[in-house]
Amino acid sequence: MRVFAAICAVLGLFPLANALTNGSAVPWWPFAAGEWIWRGGFVALLSIAIAAAMGAGADSLFETLRRAVLRPSSRAFQIGAAFAATVLSALVSRYCFSGQPFTTDEMVQQWQARILMSGHLSAVAEPTREFFNTAQVFDRDGRWFSQYPIGGPALIAVGMSFRAAWLVNPVLIGVATLQLHRFFAAVTDELAARLTVLLFIASPMVLLMGASQMSHVPALAFGATALAALAQWDRTAERRTQFIHAAVMGLGVGLVVLVRPLDGVVLGGVIGAFQLWRAREESSRFASIAIQACAALLPIALLLWANARTTGHPLLFGYEALNGPAHAIGFHQDPNGEMHTPVRGLVRASSYVMRLSRFLLEWPIPATLVIVAGALALRRPTRWDVLLASLSLAFLAAYGAYWFDGFFAGPRFLFTAVPAFVYFAARAPGEIAAATPWPTFRRAALILAPLCAIASWAGPTGVSSARGTLALYRDQRTKLKTDVEAQIARAQLRNALVFVNEGWRGRLLARLRVLGLTSFRAERVVNELDACGLQTGLDAEDSLMARSPEERVNRVLAVARSVGKAELQPGLQADQTIALVAGSQPTPTCLHEYQHDATHATIAYSLFLARQRVAGDGRIGGNVVFARDLGARNERLRARFGDRAWYRYRPAQSLDDTTLAFVPDTAR
Repeated sequence: MRVFAAICAVLGLFPLANALTNGSAVPWWPFAAGEWIWRGGFVALLSIAIAAAMGAGADSLFETLRRAVLRPSSRAFQIGAAFAATVLSALVSRYCFSGQPFTTDEMVQQWQARILMSGHLSAVAEPTREFFNTAQVFDRDGRWFSQYPIGGPALIAVGMSFRAAWLVNPVLIGVATLQLHRFFAAVTDELAARLTVLLFIASPMVLLMGASQMSHVPALAFGATALAALAQWDRTAERRTQFIHAAVMGLGVGLVVLVRPLDGVVLGGVIGAFQLWRAREESSRFASIAIQACAALLPIALLLWANARTTGHPLLFGYEALNGPAHAIGFHQDPNGEMHTPVRGLVRASSYVMRLSRFLLEWPIPATLVIVAGALALRRPTRWDVLLASLSLAFLAAYGAYWFDGFFAGPRFLFTAVPAFVYFAARAPGEIAAATPWPTFRRAALILAPLCAIASWAGPTGVSSARGTLALYRDQRTKLKTDVEAQIARAQLRNALVFVNEGWRGRLLARLRVLGLTSFRAERVVNELDACGLQTGLDAEDSLMARSPEERVNRVLAVARSVGKAELQPGLQADQTIALVAGSQPTPTCLHEYQHDATHATIAYSLFLARQRVAGDGRIGGNVVFARDLGARNERLRARFGDRAWYRYRPAQSLDDTTLAFVPDTAR
């Protein structure tokens, strides 16, 4: 436990990532640290003052609260906590995201879900791919599917069948809450279990993730189910009961693999190591472990089958089929062309724990400090404490070895291990109070946590504030929260083709991806080379012969480089940024591209890919088809969609904007 506490302290309290990157890894850290010092210090002093003023009366209040927390039966508490987690996550989903997918990850998985609902694992790729191509989607060799494992989209498809995809994760966060109480109640005392669960559902990171449509939530739900089964497997000596819990455990781990393979491998490895250690004392348990392995193979076999039917090989995942072996975990050159070294992996791990300090609880004191204090204060650590610490460190090590820096609502790659971090934070006040000989400070330790929670949810906003974070997510990317289905219904569209203006950057990226560039390389090219040069080179390829895709790519890049050294243009949104050579003269085509975006609002095409329907033959169809607006090139869709009414999409200016969204295409 001291090793676990020391690692968390070095990675997350000392800003190691910033020390290794000159402050660029977590740029907000100095501001947060300053706020934690003055605001956290104020809350700490206030808790001491309240403890001194209340005296022995505080002990009576603590006892009253303890009885209130323990009053419901275990089953009633489980159901009530699960219901509260589901309702709160659903409310946050409506408040922050309007019940819509918020990130490209979610939108692309919705697209895969629609493919599954059509009865296919992959759709038939359109020949004019530049109109429909997006990042994170494989659309080559006649196949069209998302890069993500099949488990997450399959769950979204279940929600879509009930017209409530946005409710899938709130329900699963409720399942996770119930299973976590089952686990913690079995491995610690009932009060600690309930306080851990209450802190879990009060975490802004948990609620925001539960409000999303990200695959981390089902991974947590199935992982919590496996942990709850592990606790029961450990407690029972009856072989038949062991077999049942082992089967549930195996199925839970297998489902985590089906949704997030790396999470499943890490979780299964930690659980398996615990079981092998346990079976040394009782060799008869090995039979149940064999049953567990067979149960885990069922969802894993489904994953491998889906891979074989989409990428062409059971062990080839969509990520690597799309971006090559550089996408895999390990220390090597990543898809961005940078070397992922052990030092860079250490920066990743440190940045995750530093972000956990803020985003896990959004308290006026860093969450990592509370976690470290809880781990060190445990008077008699159990094997379960060691299991949870090992799980946390295993996730840090695994995702430190992964090149990508994942963030959503917090360090999202640690989300499956969040209950372990929450557990140590929840144990801190009671363990510290029990070890403190001075009554005032003992009472202050118990008062500090609820004061921090009140400050986070009801106090003034600042760097760390639960209320402020939820408001931030509500105000961000409002165009992506548009209810497109409602707009279609209001406009009464029938048999329509709608063109979406993604912006010049998006148009260039789509055409570069069609030439064979990975999404990551295409992003680098657009950031580094003149947009007009790229446009000119891409247009020229329409009339040139080529022996290979590489020849086309080289010619386009040569034209763009010949213009000169380009620089990113300031003042544009990140998804609209282009590079231009200072003083260069744009061609009429380039001038039109630039002016078109200046006079027409832009919006991400991935939002509309998530709304595409797939017909029974595997091709896109349905009442409305969405295509990227490529100007004069739109005529290339005449043969395929000429029987439809053509429109252009006008993005809403706000969530309350109900004006006409579909403008007839007068250029037709």
